[in-house]
Amino acid sequence: MAGKWRWMAAAIGLSALSGAASASGDLGCSTQRKLVSRTGDCANRAMLAPGNDTRVNLLLLLRSRSGIGSAGLTYPDEGWEGDGLGHTFLDWRSMRLAFYPAKGEQGEENAYAGSRCASLTAATPAFKQALGAAREVPQVERSALIEARAGLEAVCASGSEAPAAQWPAGIASAGGQAWLGYLKGSHAFYAGRWDEARGAFAGLRSARDAWLAETAAYMLGRVDLNAAIEKSFGEYGNFQGAKATDQAALGRAAAALAAYLQRYPQGRYAASAQGLQRRVLWLSGDVAGLAREYERLLGSVRADSVDAALLVQEVDHKLLFPDGEAQVLVGGGAMLQAVAALLDLRSHDRWGDARSVPGLSAAALAARQQALAADPELAGFIEASEAFYGAGDMRRVLALIPDDARRTSFSELAFSRQMLRGLALAALGDRNEAGFWREMLGGAKGLWQRPTVELALAMNLERSGKLAEVFAAGSPITDSTLRIILLGHSAGPGILRVAALDKTRPAEERRAALFALLDKQLARGDYAGFGESLKIRLPAPAEDTNDSNTVELLKAFTAGTWSDGYACPAIAETARRLAANPSDSTSRLCVGEFRRINGFDSVDRYDRPPAKDELGGASDMFPGKSLMRGDIYASVMADPRAPSGDRAYALYRAVMCYAPGGNNACGNADVPKAQRRVWFERLKREHPSSPWTQRLRYYW
Repeated sequence: MAGKWRWMAAAIGLSALSGAASASGDLGCSTQRKLVSRTGDCANRAMLAPGNDTRVNLLLLLRSRSGIGSAGLTYPDEGWEGDGLGHTFLDWRSMRLAFYPAKGEQGEENAYAGSRCASLTAATPAFKQALGAAREVPQVERSALIEARAGLEAVCASGSEAPAAQWPAGIASAGGQAWLGYLKGSHAFYAGRWDEARGAFAGLRSARDAWLAETAAYMLGRVDLNAAIEKSFGEYGNFQGAKATDQAALGRAAAALAAYLQRYPQGRYAASAQGLQRRVLWLSGDVAGLAREYERLLGSVRADSVDAALLVQEVDHKLLFPDGEAQVLVGGGAMLQAVAALLDLRSHDRWGDARSVPGLSAAALAARQQALAADPELAGFIEASEAFYGAGDMRRVLALIPDDARRTSFSELAFSRQMLRGLALAALGDRNEAGFWREMLGGAKGLWQRPTVELALAMNLERSGKLAEVFAAGSPITDSTLRIILLGHSAGPGILRVAALDKTRPAEERRAALFALLDKQLARGDYAGFGESLKIRLPAPAEDTNDSNTVELLKAFTAGTWSDGYACPAIAETARRLAANPSDSTSRLCVGEFRRINGFDSVDRYDRPPAKDELGGASDMFPGKSLMRGDIYASVMADPRAPSGDRAYALYRAVMCYAPGGNNACGNADVPKAQRRVWFERLKREHPSSPWTQRLRYYW
């Protein structure tokens, strides 16, 4: 079965379409650490949601209905491609690799995947086997015919620039002539000479060789299908709709495929022919017919087979996003209508642009309700989702989804229902929210489920002022990705110090805690505390650590570069002087030098918190306000007690914040170019003999 699905996937050209971009968020975005998303972004959740890739939602439903769960499966090791997702979020690729570890990326291995040439190499073994069994063809002719078929590769490799075919001489037997005719038809097919190919295959439908006769009958459907779509795709591979399709050729293709299946209902190409019939429905714009066929296939495909992922991908490309944009779904059963309903609740695309939601006619709405009625549990979830994401009626969500948090395990749908209930509790500020999440943890055993519940609980504890519980002994928040975010953005010095010293925690957490502690103490003026924190020593990291950037920044505190022109001592000595005299302008400038020289300007600063609805965006328990480099220069420029050399350097550096492109690299509020000119002229006027005056030739 799997082999037939591979053939079908190549034959209908899944990868040739651009619709996936509308379904998913695979490129060009960053993960948002939150559970409520009305936007199609790159961070999919283990719960059914409008913001999910529609393929993720459909596969979750398919697996939920099968009841197979994810026992025995593990999270995939994706290397750099999985950076930022952790185990709380997933994308289509990680989902496939986790659920189908042996064949997670199956369907992409053929160099011609998505074109008619996909069958050229895939069918070579079958051709050789069939010709080898054709005893009416002499051996010498068989060898020549096999060699001639290898020459067809030039057609697909070179397209219209391929050299003319060189056919073997001396093929005299009647059987050999039939096989040579098949090769000539194949050459015409791959070269796009449809009339010639059609004539060649039509003449072989009654061939004495059974393989030739069946293959020719099947190829007739492929010929006219390819003729029909020749002008259906735009310059960039986008499908331009049924209006751009040759409907006459499409009608011939439909007839040929139907004739093949009638003659060979269990034939060697039956699965592929059925797949091509679905393509006919798609090209003709028969949404209802295509939906019915997909519903039938979704009801029969094994959810624990990679065939399920291939089918879901096809459904997404052909039915939900046929031309790269979502269409109103007509027909289909409960699963398809549920996915379409969630898509309708998506408010923005992954770029943040407002999304145009296709309107549902009364007939389409009635059809959706009828389809969902067949699955009351799913219907209740969709109704609750509309109340949550659409109407904002959280109490209706609670009425539609009873508390079932104490399960010993959750199917994907059951998990989604309870997650939505918990999110409604959170929106209402219900005092029982944290207890609800804790109860869910016991049954959240599927891949990505427990980290998802942990995120919900962690956000609750952060927002309710109970952050210490996240890091307490025996804490239910075990996902390091979540803990590191809270250490960086929310934790105060006490929590950070304890976390850095806690030998039971993963090394990455300890390094994140120590970095946040040192970084914030220095930036927020706790110079004495910074000096004490510098005494904390952590074990040397492994060479292949995932937090190499943090490792390098930590090294800077003890072995960084302190000066590249403006004389500064080690940062420990600078902090000691500032602890004794916080107004020391030279030492303040040296803090700026430390940050500039050692690359702190380019890191994602902990002082730039996430949005309020994301993890780490609700509170900051670290006292003080961070002083950016630009603020340091402004304060020294304005300090009449500062030495002349310090004021000159502050003016120089304040202007250089905008070099060379005019963008502020110093973290403080931007100032207009006119103000930079004032600084420039002040430096030239007040400090004419300063070396910094001589160096500065422009303002940006």
